[in-house]
Amino acid sequence: MTGLRNTMEGYDSLVEAARAASKNFNPAQQRELVTEALHKAVPKPILSLIRMVLPDSKLKREYFAAFTTLFFTWLVGPCEVRESEHKGGMEKNLVHIQKCRFLQESNCLGMCTNLCKFPSQAFIKDSFGMPVNMVPNFDDMSCQMVFGQEPPSPDQDPTLKQPCYKLCKTKQRHSTECISG
Repeated sequence: MTGLRNTMEGYDSLVEAARAASKNFNPAQQRELVTEALHKAVPKPILSLIRMVLPDSKLKREYFAAFTTLFFTWLVGPCEVRESEHKGGMEKNLVHIQKCRFLQESNCLGMCTNLCKFPSQAFIKDSFGMPVNMVPNFDDMSCQMVFGQEPPSPDQDPTLKQPCYKLCKTKQRHSTECISG
């Protein structure tokens, strides 16, 4: 897809590939690359089946939260399902990521937003019919994924108003404001 290669293995290779993408592509291109990769990773029949079998419901929102904690801990680190308010009732539709592994390893707000938050929100909604609002906390590196909640539009998203980390490795290497674009 990108033609980018590295010699690292495992999770380090993923983070290094993300750094290379953030260096070589503008934010919009980064988001598109991740969205394309996600579409290639999940077979279309699976997407159709999930949309058909799981209509929008409390069960679907809670299933997505539970699925995330079971199958994505390797990517984001320890996480747990929590309750949140949804349309006047309480549901277990929130995933609390205690300290995001990707954000911690990349140490870059731009990589978090352009290579995780925005493309994941778009992919999950467009492919599974499930809105999700990902709310990173850049102070403690935690994140909340609220299934069933529409994210704010990019021009209203507080994530894009955050300054780069002082020790951002991407900014130091590339002298760029990497978060918006």
